[in-house]
Amino acid sequence: MNDAEQQRLDAIVAEFDKSAEIERDHVSGKGLNWESFTLYGADRLRDGQVLAGATKLPDNKAFAVHQGARHWVDCLNRIRREVLADAVWSVQIDDKALLWDDKSGWHDEASDGLASLWLGCLLSAPFRLFAR
Repeated sequence: MNDAEQQRLDAIVAEFDKSAEIERDHVSGKGLNWESFTLYGADRLRDGQVLAGATKLPDNKAFAVHQGARHWVDCLNRIRREVLADAVWSVQIDDKALLWDDKSGWHDEASDGLASLWLGCLLSAPFRLFAR
């Protein structure tokens, strides 16, 4: 990436930062158990990669996984559209590859959104909502 692309990438990642929520969860146990969006350093890139990274989705409340997935997918949509549109991309959630559509962005095979992930959250929600 050139300097302008790197600056734009850094700005987008900063916009989606969850540091305050991470701190709140660690201090008070309130909110979602977010983890940072980690972009790997140049020493971890291989085979012509220009960007690689990972995060863990929050999972401590009903629909947390879906909310986390939507948040980070929105971040990746912005990065792809605004910084690395001409790159070859590979995005997965739990080893399940997401598909790209210019109109919808990243999505699962079930829809133009994250429908199957949302359905998985919905099916597990009663156990999370009512368990004490």
